[in-house]
Amino acid sequence: MTTIRQTERRLAVIANWGVAGPFGLGLIQSGMSDGGIILGLLGFALIVVGFLAQLIINRVFGQGFSRGEIALGFTAFGIAVLGFIFAWLFDPAFDTADKVIGLSGFAALIGCFLIYLIARYGLKGSFSMFHQMGRH
Repeated sequence: MTTIRQTERRLAVIANWGVAGPFGLGLIQSGMSDGGIILGLLGFALIVVGFLAQLIINRVFGQGFSRGEIALGFTAFGIAVLGFIFAWLFDPAFDTADKVIGLSGFAALIGCFLIYLIARYGLKGSFSMFHQMGRH
């Protein structure tokens, strides 16, 4: 049974990503279709702001990411990266602006993930998690 606090958190997360997600993706798409590097990077910046807002929501409600949120995030990131790679390889209209937008944006998202791990578990704890995963 979900509590009112859990429902409030879910609504805050949905409202956050309901704004940051579509507008960020729309700006990325506009930047890639028009060759506007700044517009595309602004879209990735909006996605990063959405991630930071999610961290604030998690802190306010005293919770971390749920398993579903983690799975959705990694799945969406993986599909986006594969789509970017396939477009780079097979789309003859894929120009330099598209490459700059995609590579810069994905680097920013990976940086956010690493900063989150370090902030949550510390530098030593983050390294230990990856080191221990290799042993299993």
